[in-house]
Amino acid sequence: MTESDHDQRRSLSRRVARRLTGMVRVAPLLRSDTRFRLSFAFDDCPDSACTRGVQILEQRGLHATFFIATGLLGQNGVSGPITTPSRLRELAARGHEIALHTHAHDDLTHLSVTQAVEDVTRNIKELEDILGAPPSPHFAYPFGETTLSLKRALIPYITTARGVRSGVNKAFADRMQLFACDLGSHRPDYVTAARRMMKHAANSGGWLVMFTHDVAPDPSPYGVTPDILECLLDDAAALGAELRPVRDVWASLSA
Repeated sequence: MTESDHDQRRSLSRRVARRLTGMVRVAPLLRSDTRFRLSFAFDDCPDSACTRGVQILEQRGLHATFFIATGLLGQNGVSGPITTPSRLRELAARGHEIALHTHAHDDLTHLSVTQAVEDVTRNIKELEDILGAPPSPHFAYPFGETTLSLKRALIPYITTARGVRSGVNKAFADRMQLFACDLGSHRPDYVTAARRMMKHAANSGGWLVMFTHDVAPDPSPYGVTPDILECLLDDAAALGAELRPVRDVWASLSA
Protein backbone atom coordinates (compact mmCIF):
# COMPACT_ATOMS: atom_id res chain seq x y z
CA MET A 1 0.00 0.00 0.00
CA THR A 2 1.38 3.40 -0.92
CA GLU A 3 1.38 6.38 1.45
CA SER A 4 -1.31 7.99 -0.73
CA ASP A 5 -3.51 4.88 -0.45
CA HIS A 6 -3.04 4.88 3.33
CA ASP A 7 -4.03 8.57 3.58
CA GLN A 8 -7.13 7.96 1.46
CA ARG A 9 -8.23 5.04 3.64
CA ARG A 10 -7.62 7.03 6.81
CA SER A 11 -9.63 9.93 5.40
CA LEU A 12 -12.48 7.58 4.43
CA SER A 13 -12.39 6.00 7.88
CA ARG A 14 -12.70 9.42 9.53
CA ARG A 15 -15.64 10.36 7.30
CA VAL A 16 -17.45 7.12 8.13
CA ALA A 17 -16.76 7.56 11.86
CA ARG A 18 -17.99 11.17 11.73
CA ARG A 19 -21.19 10.12 9.98
CA LEU A 20 -21.88 7.28 12.42
CA THR A 21 -21.19 9.56 15.40
CA GLY A 22 -23.77 12.02 14.12
CA MET A 23 -26.37 9.30 13.57
CA VAL A 24 -26.26 7.87 17.11
CA ARG A 25 -28.16 9.93 19.69
CA VAL A 26 -26.78 9.58 23.20
CA ALA A 27 -29.09 12.12 24.91
CA PRO A 28 -32.22 12.83 22.83
CA LEU A 29 -34.22 16.01 23.32
CA LEU A 30 -37.58 15.08 24.79
CA ARG A 31 -39.57 18.16 23.84
CA SER A 32 -40.36 20.19 20.78
CA ASP A 33 -43.28 22.29 19.65
CA THR A 34 -44.55 24.25 16.68
CA ARG A 35 -42.65 27.43 17.55
CA PHE A 36 -39.66 28.64 15.54
CA ARG A 37 -36.84 29.17 18.01
CA LEU A 38 -33.55 30.69 16.89
CA SER A 39 -30.30 31.11 18.82
CA PHE A 40 -27.52 33.19 17.33
CA ALA A 41 -23.96 32.33 18.34
CA PHE A 42 -20.41 33.53 17.80
CA ASP A 43 -17.59 31.00 18.06
CA ASP A 44 -14.17 32.02 19.47
CA CYS A 45 -15.32 35.65 19.79
CA PRO A 46 -13.11 37.74 17.54
CA ASP A 47 -13.21 41.45 18.38
CA SER A 48 -15.51 42.19 15.45
CA ALA A 49 -18.14 39.81 16.85
CA CYS A 50 -18.37 41.61 20.18
CA THR A 51 -18.32 45.07 18.60
CA ARG A 52 -20.06 45.20 15.22
CA GLY A 53 -21.82 41.87 15.67
CA VAL A 54 -23.18 42.74 19.09
CA GLN A 55 -24.21 46.19 17.89
CA ILE A 56 -26.36 44.64 15.15
CA LEU A 57 -28.07 42.28 17.60
CA GLU A 58 -28.56 44.83 20.36
CA GLN A 59 -30.14 47.29 17.92
CA ARG A 60 -32.86 44.64 17.60
CA GLY A 61 -33.07 43.97 21.34
CA LEU A 62 -31.35 40.59 20.98
CA HIS A 63 -28.68 38.71 22.89
CA ALA A 64 -26.17 36.19 21.53
CA THR A 65 -24.37 33.10 22.80
CA PHE A 66 -20.57 33.33 22.75
CA PHE A 67 -18.73 30.00 22.68
CA ILE A 68 -15.33 30.85 24.16
CA ALA A 69 -12.06 28.92 23.92
CA THR A 70 -10.14 30.50 26.80
CA GLY A 71 -6.73 29.65 25.38
CA LEU A 72 -7.43 31.90 22.38
CA LEU A 73 -8.27 35.02 24.38
CA GLY A 74 -6.09 37.96 23.42
CA GLN A 75 -4.52 36.02 20.54
CA ASN A 76 -4.68 36.53 16.77
CA GLY A 77 -6.99 33.90 15.35
CA VAL A 78 -7.98 32.78 11.86
CA SER A 79 -11.02 35.07 12.10
CA GLY A 80 -9.10 38.07 13.44
CA PRO A 81 -7.93 39.26 16.87
CA ILE A 82 -9.76 37.42 19.66
CA THR A 83 -11.41 39.38 22.44
CA THR A 84 -10.16 39.80 26.01
CA PRO A 85 -11.37 38.68 29.44
CA SER A 86 -12.50 42.20 30.35
CA ARG A 87 -14.75 42.35 27.31
CA LEU A 88 -16.26 38.97 28.17
CA ARG A 89 -17.24 40.39 31.56
CA GLU A 90 -18.83 43.35 29.80
CA LEU A 91 -20.78 41.09 27.43
CA ALA A 92 -22.05 39.00 30.34
CA ALA A 93 -23.13 42.14 32.22
CA ARG A 94 -25.14 43.19 29.15
CA GLY A 95 -27.06 39.92 29.16
CA HIS A 96 -25.15 37.89 26.58
CA GLU A 97 -24.41 34.21 27.22
CA ILE A 98 -20.79 33.17 27.79
CA ALA A 99 -20.53 29.47 26.98
CA LEU A 100 -17.94 26.72 26.50
CA HIS A 101 -15.65 25.89 23.57
CA THR A 102 -12.68 24.11 25.29
CA HIS A 103 -9.50 25.81 26.42
CA ALA A 104 -7.00 24.85 23.71
CA HIS A 105 -9.44 24.72 20.77
CA ASP A 106 -8.04 21.39 19.54
CA ASP A 107 -9.83 18.86 17.38
CA LEU A 108 -11.07 16.65 20.24
CA THR A 109 -11.00 13.51 18.09
CA HIS A 110 -7.19 13.79 18.16
CA LEU A 111 -7.17 13.54 21.98
CA SER A 112 -8.05 10.75 24.36
CA VAL A 113 -11.45 11.07 26.03
CA THR A 114 -9.69 11.82 29.31
CA GLN A 115 -7.62 14.60 27.73
CA ALA A 116 -10.70 16.08 26.04
CA VAL A 117 -12.71 16.12 29.28
CA GLU A 118 -9.78 17.71 31.12
CA ASP A 119 -9.62 20.47 28.51
CA VAL A 120 -13.36 21.14 28.83
CA THR A 121 -13.17 21.28 32.63
CA ARG A 122 -10.23 23.68 32.37
CA ASN A 123 -12.38 25.85 30.07
CA ILE A 124 -15.13 25.87 32.70
CA LYS A 125 -12.71 26.80 35.49
CA GLU A 126 -10.97 29.57 33.55
CA LEU A 127 -14.25 31.15 32.46
CA GLU A 128 -15.50 31.03 36.03
CA ASP A 129 -12.35 32.85 37.14
CA ILE A 130 -12.88 35.49 34.44
CA LEU A 131 -16.60 36.01 35.06
CA GLY A 132 -16.66 35.58 38.83
CA ALA A 133 -19.54 33.14 38.31
CA PRO A 134 -20.04 29.81 36.56
CA PRO A 135 -20.23 30.10 32.76
CA SER A 136 -23.18 28.78 30.80
CA PRO A 137 -23.04 24.95 30.73
CA HIS A 138 -23.64 24.86 26.97
CA PHE A 139 -20.81 23.82 24.67
CA ALA A 140 -19.69 23.86 21.03
CA TYR A 141 -17.21 21.31 19.69
CA PRO A 142 -14.15 22.92 18.05
CA PHE A 143 -14.44 22.26 14.31
CA GLY A 144 -17.65 20.36 15.08
CA GLU A 145 -15.64 17.19 15.76
CA THR A 146 -16.53 14.58 18.38
CA THR A 147 -16.87 10.85 18.98
CA LEU A 148 -19.53 8.64 20.52
CA SER A 149 -17.43 7.97 23.60
CA LEU A 150 -16.74 11.68 24.07
CA LYS A 151 -20.39 12.63 23.70
CA ARG A 152 -21.22 10.21 26.49
CA ALA A 153 -18.29 11.26 28.67
CA LEU A 154 -19.26 14.96 28.55
CA ILE A 155 -22.83 14.45 29.81
CA PRO A 156 -21.92 15.06 33.49
CA TYR A 157 -20.14 18.32 32.64
CA ILE A 158 -22.29 20.13 30.09
CA THR A 159 -25.96 20.52 29.26
CA THR A 160 -25.89 20.70 25.46
CA ALA A 161 -23.17 20.40 22.84
CA ARG A 162 -23.42 21.95 19.39
CA GLY A 163 -21.82 20.50 16.31
CA VAL A 164 -21.70 21.87 12.76
CA ARG A 165 -24.02 19.43 10.96
CA SER A 166 -26.72 21.38 9.13
CA GLY A 167 -30.25 21.04 10.40
CA VAL A 168 -33.08 22.11 12.69
CA ASN A 169 -33.35 20.55 16.16
CA LYS A 170 -36.64 18.89 16.98
CA ALA A 171 -37.80 16.24 19.43
CA PHE A 172 -35.26 13.40 19.64
CA ALA A 173 -32.40 15.44 18.21
CA ASP A 174 -29.23 14.71 20.20
CA ARG A 175 -28.58 17.40 22.81
CA MET A 176 -24.95 16.24 22.84
CA GLN A 177 -24.57 17.02 19.13
CA LEU A 178 -27.11 19.64 18.18
CA PHE A 179 -27.63 20.53 14.55
CA ALA A 180 -26.59 24.02 13.47
CA CYS A 181 -26.53 26.55 10.64
CA ASP A 182 -22.99 27.60 9.71
CA LEU A 183 -22.71 31.20 8.52
CA GLY A 184 -19.25 31.05 7.03
CA SER A 185 -18.33 32.66 3.73
CA HIS A 186 -16.22 29.58 2.88
CA ARG A 187 -19.54 27.97 1.96
CA PRO A 188 -20.77 29.51 -1.31
CA ASP A 189 -24.41 28.63 -0.57
CA TYR A 190 -24.50 29.57 3.11
CA VAL A 191 -27.05 32.39 2.80
CA THR A 192 -29.40 30.25 0.71
CA ALA A 193 -28.98 27.35 3.14
CA ALA A 194 -29.69 29.61 6.14
CA ARG A 195 -32.87 30.94 4.58
CA ARG A 196 -33.99 27.42 3.68
CA MET A 197 -33.49 26.19 7.27
CA MET A 198 -35.27 29.23 8.71
CA LYS A 199 -38.28 28.67 6.46
CA HIS A 200 -38.36 25.00 7.42
CA ALA A 201 -38.29 25.87 11.14
CA ALA A 202 -40.95 28.55 10.66
CA ASN A 203 -43.24 26.12 8.82
CA SER A 204 -42.89 23.07 11.03
CA GLY A 205 -41.37 24.34 14.28
CA GLY A 206 -37.96 23.62 15.74
CA TRP A 207 -34.80 25.13 17.19
CA LEU A 208 -32.17 26.51 14.84
CA VAL A 209 -28.72 27.38 16.23
CA MET A 210 -27.07 29.76 13.78
CA PHE A 211 -23.39 30.58 14.25
CA THR A 212 -20.55 32.53 12.73
CA HIS A 213 -17.19 33.98 13.81
CA ASP A 214 -16.20 37.50 12.68
CA VAL A 215 -18.47 40.25 11.34
CA ALA A 216 -16.64 42.52 8.91
CA PRO A 217 -17.00 44.12 5.44
CA ASP A 218 -14.29 41.71 4.24
CA PRO A 219 -14.81 38.72 6.56
CA SER A 220 -12.61 35.71 7.05
CA PRO A 221 -13.79 32.45 5.47
CA TYR A 222 -15.57 31.76 8.77
CA GLY A 223 -17.44 35.05 9.12
CA VAL A 224 -20.09 37.23 7.52
CA THR A 225 -20.54 40.81 6.43
CA PRO A 226 -22.66 43.16 8.55
CA ASP A 227 -25.18 43.45 5.70
CA ILE A 228 -25.72 39.70 5.52
CA LEU A 229 -26.09 39.40 9.29
CA GLU A 230 -28.66 42.20 9.33
CA CYS A 231 -30.62 40.69 6.44
CA LEU A 232 -30.75 37.22 8.02
CA LEU A 233 -31.85 38.58 11.40
CA ASP A 234 -34.56 40.64 9.71
CA ASP A 235 -35.65 37.56 7.71
CA ALA A 236 -35.88 35.56 10.94
CA ALA A 237 -38.02 38.25 12.59
CA ALA A 238 -40.32 38.36 9.56
CA LEU A 239 -40.75 34.58 9.84
CA GLY A 240 -41.79 34.92 13.48
CA ALA A 241 -38.64 33.57 15.10
CA GLU A 242 -38.37 33.61 18.88
CA LEU A 243 -34.70 34.63 19.02
CA ARG A 244 -33.01 33.91 22.36
CA PRO A 245 -29.62 32.58 23.54
CA VAL A 246 -29.03 28.84 23.79
CA ARG A 247 -29.44 28.83 27.59
CA ASP A 248 -32.90 30.44 27.36
CA VAL A 249 -34.20 28.16 24.62
CA TRP A 250 -32.95 25.13 26.53
CA ALA A 251 -34.61 26.37 29.74
CA SER A 252 -37.90 26.67 27.89
CA LEU A 253 -37.62 23.24 26.26
CA SER A 254 -36.57 21.49 29.46
CA ALA A 255 -39.08 23.20 31.77
